[in-house]
Amino acid sequence: MVYTDKFDESEIPFEALDKFGITQEMIDDLPGQVMLLLTTGQYTPVLLLQTSNEEGQTVETRARISLVRNTDGSVSLRFAPYWESADLEEFSIEEQQKLMNGLVIMREEDTHLYYAQLDTMTNQVMRVPVELIQHNIDSFFQKGHIDETNKQNVKNGQLAEIRSTSSSDIVTVGIDLNEVDGLRIVNGDAAIWKEEAYISDMPEYNFGFYGCWLSDQNGHLSYIPEEKYTEEIQSELERTAGQNAVRSQLSR
Repeated sequence: MVYTDKFDESEIPFEALDKFGITQEMIDDLPGQVMLLLTTGQYTPVLLLQTSNEEGQTVETRARISLVRNTDGSVSLRFAPYWESADLEEFSIEEQQKLMNGLVIMREEDTHLYYAQLDTMTNQVMRVPVELIQHNIDSFFQKGHIDETNKQNVKNGQLAEIRSTSSSDIVTVGIDLNEVDGLRIVNGDAAIWKEEAYISDMPEYNFGFYGCWLSDQNGHLSYIPEEKYTEEIQSELERTAGQNAVRSQLSR
């Protein structure tokens, strides 16, 4: 596993976030799965940020954020800005096709090998040194006693369909730089592996104490405070509250 810092919620730099229009109340209202990403040093989904320009006008931008621990122990922010389109001109046509299909490619730059993958959340290309991911691949395949051919295929950026010797079950393994250890393991074949890369399991409405995080079709999150709820959001809140009340009664 790749080492990642863990953060206590009290360490979140609320003052720095406030400069980008993200208040403590908004952080408190984050869905549990997003808060888990944040406090384990991973990137959140794309969030709507607001800053002011020199004329005092509000400027909206979008970015993923993560926490990073400085050498003095303090905590600061790291941003992965959202781009409207991906700049892939440095890659060959074949490489561009692989990146657009969610696959990883291996490239060499200044004698250093790295894996590259298109982050579909931000339209930016992620790059990770090969040795970091290949160490995790070695550990996974050694633990599972899986053959060398499949391991080499994964190291080359391909998907490995591993069939159980005792049943017809298939597990597919491939490099995914969005994952903490750089590997994504899916129950099913390669087609299912590729499909799951584009699935966002975030509900459209994510209600908190002070407002609601709305998730669009791309999994991007924007915040609506309670005092600005539309009739549609209010109706959804009442429907959700009713469902929760029923579940509470049934669980008694």
